[in-house]
Amino acid sequence: MPTVAYLGPEHTNTHMAAQAKFGRRSTYMHAPTVDDVFELVEREQADYGVVPIENSLEGAVTHTLDRFIDFKHTPVNIVGEIEFRIQHYLITQPNVKISEIQAVYSHPQALAQCRKWLATRLPKQVRLFETNSTSDAVDAVTVRVDPTRVTQPLKNVAAIGRKEAARKFRLRAMPIQDERENKTRFLILGLGEPRPAKRNKTSILFALKDRPGALYNALAPFKREHINLTKIESRPSKRKAWEYYFFIDLEGHESEPRVERALKQLEKHATVMKVLGSYPVAIR
Repeated sequence: MPTVAYLGPEHTNTHMAAQAKFGRRSTYMHAPTVDDVFELVEREQADYGVVPIENSLEGAVTHTLDRFIDFKHTPVNIVGEIEFRIQHYLITQPNVKISEIQAVYSHPQALAQCRKWLATRLPKQVRLFETNSTSDAVDAVTVRVDPTRVTQPLKNVAAIGRKEAARKFRLRAMPIQDERENKTRFLILGLGEPRPAKRNKTSILFALKDRPGALYNALAPFKREHINLTKIESRPSKRKAWEYYFFIDLEGHESEPRVERALKQLEKHATVMKVLGSYPVAIR
């Protein structure tokens, strides 16, 4: 069975998504940062890595995108993806009422995804505190640690996290219901290249010269080849003001003639271009 590195402590959404893909019999290694996940795979201490890339409500996970920019020459490829439904729970001590909650701890993504529910269901004076992970937030409820180091600790705190973390400490977990569908897409990282599947996706990183029409001209070959672009994101290069890198996901495998032709045309316009991986589309 493979060894899988994942972002965050146990019982986070990334951990649960990794288990859903690779099964409970695999060996799991938790890593505190995205960089650590990449490095564990690079050093062959893990066969695969799992990191979040985007959420259906809050958009791109920028620190994962930035990792690809900072380490463009890494041998790590994207070898797969996971789509995982997110169900958040409000976690408290068993005797705490919702009307008595003074503070809520969680990861910034979880707080943002639950913004509407928190605003309508909790007291107006509730304070929100960001933590490194949803598991760290649950630690605040257990009174074992205060992740934010508040000088005057608040009573009746709650966390947003997974029910598995609540069960571990015998805490109460109430599902946070929202009418919006909440899914997170995770990337599977590896050193190899997966075989083409029936449906494939290719992810690309590239940069362009700063001139009028540069992005339009770079993307035109995909239209000519009838290739659907399913995602496009831009991130600052961090080297020069207003210089950007672009990330694109497209339908198809890089070995397909039409995709190969489009990539060759894109390369003529790009100052930097790298195929991050061609891999099977996640089963929904």
